Amino acid sequence: MRSGHRAPDAGLRRPVRWGVAVGAALAMFVTTSAALAAFTSLATGGGGSLSTQRIFAGTRSAWPSDVRDASGGGAETNSSDVLSYADALTVTTKSWSSGFGTTRFDDFDFSGGRPAGVAVTSATFNFTFAPSRTNDDACFYIEVRRASTNALLGTHGSSGSPSACSAGTTVSATVSVSAEVTSTDIANDLRIRVYANNSTNRPLKIDLASVTLTTPWFATSLLEKRWDDEANAAAAVVLWPFVATEGTAYTTVGNLATAFSATRYVRFTPNQVVPTGASISSAQTQFAYKSATAGDTTCWYFEVYNGATLIGTHGSSTTPVSCNATSSYVTNTVSLPEVNSVTAANNLVLKVYLRNSGLRKASVELVQVDLTYRLD
Repeated sequence: MRSGHRAPDAGLRRPVRWGVAVGAALAMFVTTSAALAAFTSLATGGGGSLSTQRIFAGTRSAWPSDVRDASGGGAETNSSDVLSYADALTVTTKSWSSGFGTTRFDDFDFSGGRPAGVAVTSATFNFTFAPSRTNDDACFYIEVRRASTNALLGTHGSSGSPSACSAGTTVSATVSVSAEVTSTDIANDLRIRVYANNSTNRPLKIDLASVTLTTPWFATSLLEKRWDDEANAAAAVVLWPFVATEGTAYTTVGNLATAFSATRYVRFTPNQVVPTGASISSAQTQFAYKSATAGDTTCWYFEVYNGATLIGTHGSSTTPVSCNATSSYVTNTVSLPEVNSVTAANNLVLKVYLRNSGLRKASVELVQVDLTYRLD
């Protein structure tokens, strides 16, 4: 770090006193050496100290893509994001042309929340797809872009040399994007643009569109939060709920009862990855909800699990976290002191119990977990 020392005016000539100069130089050397020693050895602590932490203390957020809904009191419905898991559940795009077109593509934006400034050692786009009919042929290639600006970072494949093709069957393709996704700063602001075709001008079925990352400290998956299907050259944006309070919400599958029940809940699993050895200083969840039907009152409380093990309860059937009788979303922020270890954070499950005065459904706009941690 430069000290801001200003060179003396060259026009001023002064006699040099060697003893004083040598003494001053020696004092400066000792002072500088001490400062450098302090810089390299001080641990994080009091005001002004410097640190050599691998990941500095900061708050990182995660959102659920895995959602299991038992709001109706019966068996759980898998309401997870279809594009985030290779589970044979697919979405169907609009119709593609038989030839590639620069205006025909699908954009996939991914949720961030990873620590900033961490080098990425490898990054891979995972794409599982098939033509909508078994006797069709389909191919794709991709561009890597910044989600915030749509700036092009790189291209993999081309119309003449696609990344992968399918002759009517399901293909699980992987494309390395390590050349572009070199840091978590890019990973947290990532868009993959897929150009595709279909030999009979029909749709594709997509089972998976995700990105896997490895860093020196952790491995993780980026799951989609925004899908823009422009296969027919017209935008059609689908936002995954829970990630932001932007008006897109999830409505419970079943009608709720007027009283809480152990069999009526929605289970959320955030896509959280905390590095091994990290120290967690705080955790909280943000939950935004309302009744799906105006005039109803919806209430909620929840349990916190480390995998299958109950580690905390917030509110109860007699004293909910809150109730909302308005037609606007209410956001509650609840501290999670029980989430104080890497294992608990990475296996976190929120089980939300709901009731509704009108025996109708509830809408949930945001489910966010904020963890503050560091890795020394």
